[in-house]
Amino acid sequence: MNARDVDAVLQAVRFELYRENVSGALELAERAHAAHPDPRYAEQAARIRSWLTHLESREAYIAAQEAQYRRLRWRVGLKLLERRIRILLGRKTRKMIGRRGRDPEFQELEREVASVRPRRALDAGSGEGGVAMALGARHPDVRVEGVEVSATNVRIARQLNRFKNVDFRPGLAEEVHLLFPAASFDLVYSFAVLEHVRDVNATVRAIETVLRPGGRFAFVVPMHELRARGPIPDYAPVHGYADHCRVFTEAELRARFGGRKGFRLVKIPGAWKHGELPDCFEPIEFGSFFVSYATD
Repeated sequence: MNARDVDAVLQAVRFELYRENVSGALELAERAHAAHPDPRYAEQAARIRSWLTHLESREAYIAAQEAQYRRLRWRVGLKLLERRIRILLGRKTRKMIGRRGRDPEFQELEREVASVRPRRALDAGSGEGGVAMALGARHPDVRVEGVEVSATNVRIARQLNRFKNVDFRPGLAEEVHLLFPAASFDLVYSFAVLEHVRDVNATVRAIETVLRPGGRFAFVVPMHELRARGPIPDYAPVHGYADHCRVFTEAELRARFGGRKGFRLVKIPGAWKHGELPDCFEPIEFGSFFVSYATD
């Protein structure tokens, strides 16, 4: 990196931001500023830090997540009324679990279920509860517990839920060890969560604490490998803060988890986000990683 080439470095920072490697972009801007104290680096680093303030405390993180989902899920209007009617009639639940059941990520989870034959499963970061309900519907002998940071999502999941073997409660993925006894689950899964959490290592430790020896942890994280074909425009997060604050590479996942017993990594291609990313980008590998392994 030539820190004196400010335009080139800022393009590299923007590239990382669009990859959702927000922490990496901040590190790059700060390193460049230390080597060449151009005010543009300081300005960019300050902007990025302002998008990460929700990571500064547990309370700030919960507030940011709740504000985002309340805004997305409860926007007043005819659409909300239609949604409530569909929930009451059970139509939304049927559609949701059908759609989730067709997802490649869920089909990989079903392989884990077949391998472990769990009696209890934990959904760490359950959102509106689609995956938990799909699992509970297909496996009525499995008790599924969902933990979700957003109270709005918990409320929606409880309204949608039609299954006696599925339950939802508010909480953080990194605090599941405070909500359940140690070694109380045979299977824990976490779909599209680790890219959000304040501390990946703390979250994984908490999850492994509530898994029994030989139980399996399965998670899904985005696979965002892009290339830029031209100048990259300025970046601003969609929700006003960096909801996705990190990205994972295959090399990193293999280095961190590859030595664990029964390690599996599956690349699941996804649809390119036409219109959501600037036209200067094209995909190299785009979709998600499904990762699983057994606890000792």
